[in-house]
Amino acid sequence: MKLLSEGKTGKYFKYAIGEIVLVVIGILIALSINNWNQYSNDREKEVAILKELKKEFEENSIRYKETIEAQTFTIKSNQSFMDCLEKKNLNYKRDSIGYFIMYGPLNYYKAEPVIGAYQSINASGNISLIQNSELKSKLAAFDSEISQGFEDESSSMSLLNLLHVEVSPILEPLLTTEIRERVGLKQPQNMDVEYQNNALLKLYENQNILSLVLIRSQMENNRLMLQRKMLTYTDEIIELINNELNTKN
Repeated sequence: MKLLSEGKTGKYFKYAIGEIVLVVIGILIALSINNWNQYSNDREKEVAILKELKKEFEENSIRYKETIEAQTFTIKSNQSFMDCLEKKNLNYKRDSIGYFIMYGPLNYYKAEPVIGAYQSINASGNISLIQNSELKSKLAAFDSEISQGFEDESSSMSLLNLLHVEVSPILEPLLTTEIRERVGLKQPQNMDVEYQNNALLKLYENQNILSLVLIRSQMENNRLMLQRKMLTYTDEIIELINNELNTKN
């Protein structure tokens, strides 16, 4: 009887161990399935985030390229105007000087990037779903540059206003017919050589204008370099996003 009882106990013990093993295996399988489902959901969310960021940065790329093109033209016009101011020759590019003024020192371009999607994703903590560490680093660097901003905006606007004050009194006689028509001005009755010469003499006698234009030129070149830098960031981010999306499809 004792041996029989010990045999039953042994069988029961083995049965119990088997049950425990099955329970553990079941728990591990359930955890594995749950982890896989969580991983799968995270990857789906990551793809959605990447697509949202791609759309935003493709728009930024367009904005930077357009602004850089326009600003490059502005800087060239600014340089042409400075050439006129340095030569002080009444006949040097007299038919174009009004054009140089309007599209040079009196022009202002700055790209306004969109980063709403990135900031929202970052604030929600979902930025952690992005697995590519290089991409996250580039996004953070881009956001940091935008937060710092360009040169002091108020100084730039103050300089632009000063140029308007100095140039406005002599600008009208120097405007080309094309510009006058574009801004809705009629041709003056007394538009002759002497009328333009008087305006040019006042322009060349004003020492403040060249100094202001030189400062403005430096600001524009600094902004242009920064916007080119931001375009490089933008295009690198787009490339990284595309690479990630390709690996996840």
